[in-house]
Amino acid sequence: TAKFDVPFDADYSRRLGFQADFLGTGHEVHLPSLSPALSKAASKLLDAQGKVTTHTVLHYHNYSLVMHAARRFAIYTAANVRADQRYNVGRPTDVWRTDPRIPIEHQVTDFYYKSNQFDRGHLTRREDLEFGKTLNDAFASAADTCHWTNCTPQHAKFNQNKELWQGIERYLLEGAIKTGKYHTQVFTGPILDEDDPVYERVPGIQYPVRFWKVVATVDRSDQLFATAYLLDQSDVIAQYGIEATEVPFGAYKTFQVRIDEIERLTGLHFTYGKKKAALTDLDPLATAAPRARRRGARLQESVEQASAPGGYVPLSDLGDIVLA
Repeated sequence: TAKFDVPFDADYSRRLGFQADFLGTGHEVHLPSLSPALSKAASKLLDAQGKVTTHTVLHYHNYSLVMHAARRFAIYTAANVRADQRYNVGRPTDVWRTDPRIPIEHQVTDFYYKSNQFDRGHLTRREDLEFGKTLNDAFASAADTCHWTNCTPQHAKFNQNKELWQGIERYLLEGAIKTGKYHTQVFTGPILDEDDPVYERVPGIQYPVRFWKVVATVDRSDQLFATAYLLDQSDVIAQYGIEATEVPFGAYKTFQVRIDEIERLTGLHFTYGKKKAALTDLDPLATAAPRARRRGARLQESVEQASAPGGYVPLSDLGDIVLA
């Protein structure tokens, strides 16, 4: 339990959001652009008089996001993450908040998470944003992740997967620390499929069953690179249902995929640099030679490899990630 907390700042104009140049000059990674269909579907911000504007990006402390108006979940979140301004002071109780800058009917709030196996799943992780120049800054940054705009329903067992899906950012950040850079950028979101299921107790709201991440950082040669990941809980929900309390850990399928596969699945486009070149060109999975299966690999791993879609790399632990 935290021994320190700061009052919530209701002045959203103070929030600078995601910074494209966070990884340094020459390493700019931009907010993803939306396809025409996504642009039309994105929730538009309200001005001070409550009138709808043409703007869609919500800025918070150290991260930004865009909401899908009809689905009521984020299309993406984009965060700056650093490791050298952290304070070990514990974690206060999460206080979830609506965002007054978009209509309340574009947000899914606490009513959806009662009496079921859904966790309030952070997209941009609170743990990633527990940093700042001062203790107050760090707490304000972490607390800002507890907006309903940054939340999606995730099965409790999936959301508690600290070692793999939730460990990807930490694993890559540790690699950045070894270069003395201390910085990464993390984009994440749900795949909003048209045939996503509807929770029967709350009709009319589909919940996502697949989630993605794109992580950008620099290597030992100070070269920018980025990798992408996909987690699929659809088989778990189809087999066990969302109300199941006991689900095998291995039932959740986690893959490393090419960035352009995430673009195909989401309608987003990721770019970097002043000329906004395609980020997928810096993806080691796009150019890496096929790897031999690890010596002594379990039978289950070979089965997963055989059943994975083309170009998907099943991850059984963080050491499976392709970085070169």
